[in-house]
Amino acid sequence: RITPPYHPEQQDDLMEVAPDFGDSECLTRFTDQAIKWIASVADDARRGEPFFLYLPLTSPHKPVIPLEQFRGQGEAGAYGEFMIETDWHLGRLLSLLDRENLAENTIVIYTSDNGPENTWKQRIQKFGHHSSGPYREGKRSIYEGGHRVPFFLRWPARVRPGSRWAEPICQTDLLATFAAILNKPLPARSGEDSISFHRAWSGPKANHPSRPPVIHHAANGRFAIRAGKWKLVMEGTKKAENRELYDLHLDPGEKNNVLANHGEVEKTLLARLSGIVTSGTTRDEVASKNDTPLWADLVWLPR
Repeated sequence: RITPPYHPEQQDDLMEVAPDFGDSECLTRFTDQAIKWIASVADDARRGEPFFLYLPLTSPHKPVIPLEQFRGQGEAGAYGEFMIETDWHLGRLLSLLDRENLAENTIVIYTSDNGPENTWKQRIQKFGHHSSGPYREGKRSIYEGGHRVPFFLRWPARVRPGSRWAEPICQTDLLATFAAILNKPLPARSGEDSISFHRAWSGPKANHPSRPPVIHHAANGRFAIRAGKWKLVMEGTKKAENRELYDLHLDPGEKNNVLANHGEVEKTLLARLSGIVTSGTTRDEVASKNDTPLWADLVWLPR
């Protein structure tokens, strides 16, 4: 892994580093530029012109290097300090929206792309802090700690503060959700796995169907399917990677494999997963097809 001070990599001509590049300044510089850009379009936004900003912060990814002003804060070492700094930069953005009178009708989404890096194990031992909370494992894993992440949405004009949505969503769903908000149909064969969660705040939940299954894929090649409370983890290419079934309502930590007691659930989920993989989509209304041969990892798929 490439981490500061980068001298070995530079000497081996593996990478170039700008003379004024400072790792600890990344969050500040990214947020500064975001603030500058929002301020530049604020007048148009107040007149009703929509704007979109994607801000992929570098934290809390390695290297963990919080600014000096955050050192000593929190109770989880440098990682905790880095998260406190991240929160501070988010606060800067939210304050800007307030000052520009844009907060009321601006959607702000704050989320992460995966579970915690493998250093989460060290933080349990050293600080008693479990970055995955009650969930099993972390980044790259097929289990909930690898895929279940924080997701916050703020939209004062439409979404009640403090409300919660209990159904699964996936970040692939952002495309369909934004299209629903804008009342724009998605083009044919686009967003094959994107399901709008606009229904979370658009009316009585009883009037909305449940989300189709969510498909998980781990770094080691294993697949899983989540439908309602059930999660079926498929066998992998290694001998010890056997098929598993979990009731996530009763067992969110995936400690009790109940596969032997629910053969019909296994059969149903396997059929749905096989159909989704071979059809190339989780949306019945989208006609799609795979553009590559079936992967070798799909050892459970009938050939």
